Amino acid sequence: MKAISYIRYSVLRGLLGMALGIFLLVNPEGSVHTLIRLLAAILLVGGLFALYFAWKDSRQPGETHPSGRRNPDKGLQRLLYMTALIFMAFAVLLLLFPGFFAGLTMFLTGIVLLLSSITQITGIIQFRKTHAIGLPWYIYINPVIICILSIVILINPFQAAMTLTIFAGIICLAYALTEIIQAIVEQNLIRKSKKAGL
Repeated sequence: MKAISYIRYSVLRGLLGMALGIFLLVNPEGSVHTLIRLLAAILLVGGLFALYFAWKDSRQPGETHPSGRRNPDKGLQRLLYMTALIFMAFAVLLLLFPGFFAGLTMFLTGIVLLLSSITQITGIIQFRKTHAIGLPWYIYINPVIICILSIVILINPFQAAMTLTIFAGIICLAYALTEIIQAIVEQNLIRKSKKAGL
């Protein structure tokens, strides 16, 4: 029975992955904006929860001060209020300007990748200067590819975001198909084992 439930769960995961993959592939530009809005919704909910817990903490009696007055944890309240304010402000900005933040995120990713590739190339050059051992040619492939990728992202960050969204859609579809195929194979194996048992 557990095996059948697991197979059904695998098929459900596969169908959800397929729906997500198709959604990402059909409208990559809209998908980027949708993902940004989803992140905004998550931040907004997190901010509202932080605000609620800060308000709830302010209403609970704290430890009594030696002077006899109530002493709630003001540090925790301030932290929760600040977290709520930051989360909700950032969520509103994401909802109002999803395109800008999609491009900004990709731009920052491009800078990080460029710095990473420069660091790798510098490390290889330093290694060659300090060691007489020759390095194989394929050591240079990874930093050069990362450097090219980072330059492409920096030139057109929003187009890069759409390209990565399309790539994510393909990955989701591939995952969904393998999940469904695995579930079908497992179902067939269970049927064969039941027939062999009879």
